[in-house]
Amino acid sequence: MTATLNLSEVASFKAELETLLEQLKAESAEQFRRQQQAENPEVHDVGDEAAAVTSLLVNVESISHQNEEIAECLEALARIENGDFGFCIDCDEEIELTRLKACPTASRCIRCQSVHEAGVRKTA
Repeated sequence: MTATLNLSEVASFKAELETLLEQLKAESAEQFRRQQQAENPEVHDVGDEAAAVTSLLVNVESISHQNEEIAECLEALARIENGDFGFCIDCDEEIELTRLKACPTASRCIRCQSVHEAGVRKTA
């Protein structure tokens, strides 16, 4: 299964995804390093403790989000290697080129992504 993307377009998407992956890994490592440094903040009162907990939760959420983006990049690179890049994982239709250019990690066409998001919202 090969989308109507030409080899040059696929190579361009691959390079973009690899660059994004390295950037996300570096950001995640830096965020983790900062978290390690801030692990034992000086707490003088309840306000300091609340600020420290809030900071920890924000950092954990940020690292979690970056890890999700890393996983999406790895999945997109795997789809390139498997020849499935550019096809919706739900309906097997081609994903529009404009969507891929806007979001090279997209694994669903716009229609299936909308259905997926609506289902996620209903279960949440």
